[in-house]
Amino acid sequence: MDKFLESVENMRIYWSIGLYTKALAILYFLLTAASCRTIHPDKHLRIGFSQCCKAPWRTVMEDEMKREMAFYPDAELIIKVAEDNSGTQVEQIKELVASEIDILMVAPYESEPLTEIVEDVYRSGIPVILIDRETDSDQYTTYVGADNYQIGKTACHYIAHKLNGKGHILEIQGSMASSFARFRSSGFLAAMNSYPGLNMVASVDGKADHQTIADLFLNHPEINIVYAHSDLLAERVYKIIREQNVNSVFILGIDGLAGKNGGIQLVEDGILNATLLYPTGGTESIQLAMAINNNLPLNKRNILQSAVIDGENARIVNFQMEKVLSLQKGISRQLELKAEIQNTYLDQKIFVFILIGSLLLAFAFGLILLRALRVKKRINKNLELKNEEIINHEQQLVALTQQVNRANQAQADFFINISHEFKTPLTLILGFADDLLPSPKLKKEIYQDIILIKENAKRLLRLVNQLMDFRKIENEGMKIRVTENDMVGFVKSVLKSYLPVAHKRKINLDLYCRHESMMVWFDTDMLDKVLFNLLSNAFKFTRDNGQISLYISKDEIEDTVKLKVEDNGVGMNQETMSHIFNPFFQSENNLKPGTGLGLPLSQRLVKLHHGEIAVSSILGKGSRFSVNLPVGAWNFKEDELDHSTKNIFVLEEDSTAHQEMAMPDEGVRTVHHELSLLIIEDHVEIQSFLQKKLEGEYTIEQAFDGVTGMQKAYELIPDIIISDVILPGMDGLMLTKTLKNDIRTSHIPIILMTAHDSQDQQIAGLKSGADDYFTKPFSFILMREKIKTLLYNRQILKENFRKDILHFKEKEHDSSDDAQFLTQFVTYIENNYSRENLSIQDLCMEFQLSRSQLYRKVKTLKGIGISEYIQEVRMKKSEELLLNEGLTVSEIAYRVGYSSPAYFTTVFRTIHGEVPLTFRNNQNFRLSH
Repeated sequence: MDKFLESVENMRIYWSIGLYTKALAILYFLLTAASCRTIHPDKHLRIGFSQCCKAPWRTVMEDEMKREMAFYPDAELIIKVAEDNSGTQVEQIKELVASEIDILMVAPYESEPLTEIVEDVYRSGIPVILIDRETDSDQYTTYVGADNYQIGKTACHYIAHKLNGKGHILEIQGSMASSFARFRSSGFLAAMNSYPGLNMVASVDGKADHQTIADLFLNHPEINIVYAHSDLLAERVYKIIREQNVNSVFILGIDGLAGKNGGIQLVEDGILNATLLYPTGGTESIQLAMAINNNLPLNKRNILQSAVIDGENARIVNFQMEKVLSLQKGISRQLELKAEIQNTYLDQKIFVFILIGSLLLAFAFGLILLRALRVKKRINKNLELKNEEIINHEQQLVALTQQVNRANQAQADFFINISHEFKTPLTLILGFADDLLPSPKLKKEIYQDIILIKENAKRLLRLVNQLMDFRKIENEGMKIRVTENDMVGFVKSVLKSYLPVAHKRKINLDLYCRHESMMVWFDTDMLDKVLFNLLSNAFKFTRDNGQISLYISKDEIEDTVKLKVEDNGVGMNQETMSHIFNPFFQSENNLKPGTGLGLPLSQRLVKLHHGEIAVSSILGKGSRFSVNLPVGAWNFKEDELDHSTKNIFVLEEDSTAHQEMAMPDEGVRTVHHELSLLIIEDHVEIQSFLQKKLEGEYTIEQAFDGVTGMQKAYELIPDIIISDVILPGMDGLMLTKTLKNDIRTSHIPIILMTAHDSQDQQIAGLKSGADDYFTKPFSFILMREKIKTLLYNRQILKENFRKDILHFKEKEHDSSDDAQFLTQFVTYIENNYSRENLSIQDLCMEFQLSRSQLYRKVKTLKGIGISEYIQEVRMKKSEELLLNEGLTVSEIAYRVGYSSPAYFTTVFRTIHGEVPLTFRNNQNFRLSH
């Protein structure tokens, strides 16, 4: 015992000396490192800027960037100038990327040559900010600059205003390979359409030689307006005009730089008549880069505002901008002085710390060395004994580990073998249960017992499959096969199966997602198992009247999708969370024990997707499981991809894989009597069966022969038709073909049924125009879902038809009767909306349909009544006339088909919330600002 205590004391001394030594060493290291600090701290954010050329306007942009960077001392700005060469700019961008920049800013010299390199950088994960000019792709993070197309239009409007809409124009263009020049030119030409008195005499490249431009004035003495794409080009033209003694030429430039030789000074000196302020965006680009670095939300396009500067305001604007520049330079100088003072203070402070630290270290090391010499021999001897004991313990642990692994392997093999034996009887039990359940002769008690048998068999089968899946993953025998699918639709299809148990236990089950659809590459079978386990755990540990939420979100920068399952259940402590993904783990306070395989299996399935799963929980408040998955196909190997299929997620009613056992409530039905269903079937029992099964959801109409069925289809225009193929009078194939070729009924989905199951029969049915085909005996559950799917697709088609309320243009690949009808219908309304006496009776005569047939067809395809549609067309036309024509309200009212201007004003105010004149003034004000 004394020897043991002595050994313990020696170890305590050893560790205390070691810890003390380490602490002093760390202190000395920190003080030394601080003393070696440079005046400029290390930069943790590197921003690369590829400038297209050197010009006064570009110099102002760079100066703005540098001034703004003064507010971010931890960031570094690297600028490379391409000197008007796209090839040079591409190579410089590659150099910036190779230098490991965090953000790339580009002012492209030309659009097309820079598009590919910008796309490559963006796809590599480096944010890209386009400044002033754009590429031919939207593959970038954000754009900042003025709207060159709008600047072109503004220039034209200003010239027309100043010269009363008349004049002969010479356009001096920038490089048309750049986006700014193309947009400035196209915007100007678009605005000229409003001024017939303006004439574009010629457009010439700004790089044209001196004589070429001079010849234009000699050959076209009528030129009295020069529209130049920059102030430098405008000044050059002014000098040529002076040499040629050309008088009375109105010169407009673009840039509006302040200071000496800037565009504003040129206007003030009378060289230019006016210039358009074209903001450089230097300050804004640095602010956007910092927003990206801080993960702040930002717009895809950040448009800077422009303004016209002429002789009336040039002097004031020039003075204000020079004052701003002066203040900015003063601020920059103050920041530099502040940094110098801080560095001096830190240097002096660190020098004092180093002196004090050095004295302390010298004293401490002296004490340590004295004590270390005394205990060195004793410690070394004790260490040798301890090393021998540790080696013995390690050998024992290795032997025990091998024994445990062998025992675990034997146990796993036993469970796998038993699992294989379970699958055959479970499959038989499920098969017989499915055969018994549809019988209408079952009593309620027997029905409930069979449901119980089926549900428990499914639970056993699910546990067996989980164990086998887990074993496959452990042995690397499970391979992932991902397809491109709609993640939102997939999750909704899974959640639907949990609605009955949520309703039964009064648990709020909510889905939160900002996207209607989200295409992601994943293995549907594997992810279904992951969601099932996470949702099952949530329901398992959430009390009745609780809350379960599922969130879907997408990270565009990381190109990942995140699924979160959150509940307000019993929660977990830290000890449980640390073992929750261990196989066969059971918490001590788990009141609802399970197999302990669900979450470990889910974790391994997520890893096969190259994703991550995490858990956070508070005991007594609830848990949150987060699954992070990659979006694109490039995250997977080629043998993991399956390009052949895309899944459509439709939940079958008989799919109870995720549901708790529950006896159906016969007294509750969801009734959709606004949807009508026509059943054409000569077999009385089948007719009665379908009516009984569907009458709670649809308004049922019946016919027992083909002729009667066709007459009822024309008379009632139902939402969907189910018909047998073999019918008295007219068979189902002829009936389908006739209805599909008639404009009155061509939009109605038709489902055919037949006792013949040959492929030829099915092909004949589909060729007749049928939307789906069933062979008897058929699954009613499958038929019900097919009906819902067809009606849903018809609703989607209706919404697509209504997207453009004024102009429905038939797609080239859509030659359906419905599309042709809508084209004719919209064209007729377009040509006749201005008639005061336009009536629905006119439309009935035009299309040879009764009033009810026409109304139901238009309502079905467009989702809006005929009168409402005509009124919307008239309102849209009136908006165009108000904004684009100088007409009075009375003139507009008569033009769009209203007999009374007062009634037109009332309708317009009801829809827009303001009278026509107020609407026009407000819209013009918005456009001018």
